[in-house]
Amino acid sequence: MSSTIALPVCSSCHRPIMPNDKCVKFNCPSCGSVLLWRCESCREAARSYKCNSCTFEGP
Repeated sequence: MSSTIALPVCSSCHRPIMPNDKCVKFNCPSCGSVLLWRCESCREAARSYKCNSCTFEGP
């Protein structure tokens, strides 16, 4: 019996976030309905992200 774990992905670079990575997760500041994830690299570089629900964009 095999099981698959779905890893969250960074909302900016779309790479999988591993369990021990330094990342943040937060609800969209505009609509609050989407959970956004940001990896350490994207946060430090201030790369933009976009909410798939309300199209809010943030740094």
